Amino acid sequence: MPNPRDLVPATVLRSLAQRRDGPGLVFLAAHLATLACTGGLVWLSLGTGWLWPAMFLHGIVIVHLFAPFHETAHSSAFKSRRLNESVYWATSLVLGLPPTHFRLEHAAHHAHTSDPDHDPEMITATSTVGGYLWYATSIPYFQALLSSLLRHPFAAFTPVEKGFIAPSQRARVQRDARVMWAVYAAIAAVSLAAGSTAALWLWLVPRIIAEPVMRVIRMSEHGACPLVPDMLRNTRTVRTGRPIQWLNWNMAYHAEHHGIPGVPFHALPALHTHLGPHLAELENGYGRTQARILTRAGAGQRVAATLEN
Repeated sequence: MPNPRDLVPATVLRSLAQRRDGPGLVFLAAHLATLACTGGLVWLSLGTGWLWPAMFLHGIVIVHLFAPFHETAHSSAFKSRRLNESVYWATSLVLGLPPTHFRLEHAAHHAHTSDPDHDPEMITATSTVGGYLWYATSIPYFQALLSSLLRHPFAAFTPVEKGFIAPSQRARVQRDARVMWAVYAAIAAVSLAAGSTAALWLWLVPRIIAEPVMRVIRMSEHGACPLVPDMLRNTRTVRTGRPIQWLNWNMAYHAEHHGIPGVPFHALPALHTHLGPHLAELENGYGRTQARILTRAGAGQRVAATLEN
């Protein structure tokens, strides 16, 4: 099993691994500008038949805030630690993903990718089309997410969570959840006092109805890949159009990210030139990836790891 680091010249790897503020600020500014545009479409569509399509489009941009959330979880989106943490907390609140909990869970996912006994982000695999479609609805995802948000303020952790949340970190996870609920309560109070439903149309409803798009992307990263420790085989890179590649902050290069997680998102296309020829799972487009997973499920074959987050 080759070590991905051995496939990249040391001097090149050092250059690729350098953290910078500039690329992250450009991606973030573009993402926020796109959110403003799609949010404007929602606002202009209120009271018309275009409201739901506009909210779905806006929601796609919202759920893709998982990209900067994920990058800042790795503390690699920006060179500045303060900038990383500020963006991490802001996106965690928008998405409802507890920050410390996710960072610890995701570290365990990287350490034990596709290991059914130790990867906490692996969900129960399916061998039916119905099971695939049920997961794609995002209902199981939101059930798990709400369960976490309701349990953590009371320091109630599942056995799986106790496996990656050290006792010394549990008070911090509890505090995160309480802060998040305090922020949500404040938003609700202000909305009620102002008689405003803006938070519903510009945030909550779009975030919910567009989540299936993110589930498809998450399934593409590891779904139907071999359950082996080799990062060049257990993770998939998807060739996709530049707009999608930009919106997900280069996470379509997912095998490269798993192969050498220390390389920031903006350097993944360059890393692909070195690791691409060695990848076992390289697909053209998310549509073809999902067709492959569905074909496997339709044949009654077990579909490998997909991600909860």
